[in-house]
Amino acid sequence: MIAPATGKVSQVVIFGLGGQGILFVTKLLAEAAVVEGTAVIVSETHGMSQRGGAVESHVKLGGFEGPLVRRGKADVTVAVDAIRAGDAKAFLRPGGRCFVNAAAAEGAQALDAVAIARELDAPRAANIAMLGFASAAMPDCFPRRESILAALERISPPKAIESNRRAFLKGAERA
Repeated sequence: MIAPATGKVSQVVIFGLGGQGILFVTKLLAEAAVVEGTAVIVSETHGMSQRGGAVESHVKLGGFEGPLVRRGKADVTVAVDAIRAGDAKAFLRPGGRCFVNAAAAEGAQALDAVAIARELDAPRAANIAMLGFASAAMPDCFPRRESILAALERISPPKAIESNRRAFLKGAERA
């Protein structure tokens, strides 16, 4: 059993396109928070999430009441697709940090998560690499690494557990 986190309060918004696993990452963060005993609220907005439409997930850790993070209030934003980087930056609070899946990104920390996923022969794991990257760079805003890995083992499809684990750790190494 993992000891509960104390005083963890943060607002994270994850952006991407349908089919990129944004909703999976949201579920993963919620599961990890529950493992730690941290209150969590999630909200998802998705247009055509199966067909490349815009997808956005709000994750609030700590004692929040409303489910949505307002523009200019997020501690962390993650753009799993670089096309959503502008949206991600618009949600940041002053001093917040944006993480973008790209070789380079102005005003954000960039990680080529697609290259990592390819390197690991896990083409659908770019989302998990981005989570590893952001959570290692901003550990106070996310559940602990061991909590995320435990949740990953519980909710990943059996065939994807090891590749997801490797993608998460490889993303974390790059932080």
